Amino acid sequence: MKLIRFGERGQEKPGVLLKDGSRVDASALGLDYDEAFFGGGGLAKLDSWLGKNLSSAPRVALSVRLGSPTCRPSKIVCIGLNYRDHAAETKAEAPKEPVLFFKATTSLVGPNDDLVRPRNSTKVDWEVELAVVIGKKASYVSKEQALYHVAGYALHNDYSERAFQLERGGQWVKGRGSECRQPQDVAEGERADAAEQLHFEHDL
Repeated sequence: MKLIRFGERGQEKPGVLLKDGSRVDASALGLDYDEAFFGGGGLAKLDSWLGKNLSSAPRVALSVRLGSPTCRPSKIVCIGLNYRDHAAETKAEAPKEPVLFFKATTSLVGPNDDLVRPRNSTKVDWEVELAVVIGKKASYVSKEQALYHVAGYALHNDYSERAFQLERGGQWVKGRGSECRQPQDVAEGERADAAEQLHFEHDL
């Protein structure tokens, strides 16, 4: 199931992207794609609603803006230098421990929205990332149980200002925490009844 949110910024409504590329307005369900939705069985409710209402639900024109497929989350947790080739590319030593940092949740925008460059920026960079949408609150989860807490996945364009991050001292938040926009594409929602059911349909 591919989730979208559409409409003007700040007024987005929930929808679903069908396999034929058409967009369905799912706002009649009465739920938006926020943490309460994912943690409260929202995907199952949406699936049931679509089964009863898909043929009659309004379609959304392709000209309508897409927003971030998920509502503003409580946090965006990122892992830096998360694969060896990237570490080698940046001439950085592969970290012995994960490099964790946070992004401003207000920076999430739609996949086609304009990039807002930070003032005085000179080295804006981008990376395509896999965003993992956490479906329910989790603490101290074992590796074997981790995927049961995943609601789905989304493509995420991660923008950074490298001069701020690497050349001006201090923490990474200077270059990686600004609101220079973090476009996020369609979210792939999967009910994780078993880890084997989780799969990817995106081309990265």
